[in-house]
Amino acid sequence: MSRRGNWGVTAISAAGVLFILLGLTAVALPAPQEGVELLELDSQHAINVMDIAGSFVLGLGLALTWIGSRLWNRTLQG
Repeated sequence: MSRRGNWGVTAISAAGVLFILLGLTAVALPAPQEGVELLELDSQHAINVMDIAGSFVLGLGLALTWIGSRLWNRTLQG
């Protein structure tokens, strides 16, 4: 594969890692910064806007790193 293709794999994987870190940060926010409460599970647990957003961004990061690994595997095999 050309040198340009290797940069694409690196960029996709780096973006995935950054999205994973951003998603984990959003999920770990303290209670006052979590935004609007969407669902109260009990008196001490609730699902907030930032929990949903963080989970979405975390999933996006995981998908990007998986895509990067598949592209890298294709590069090595062919």
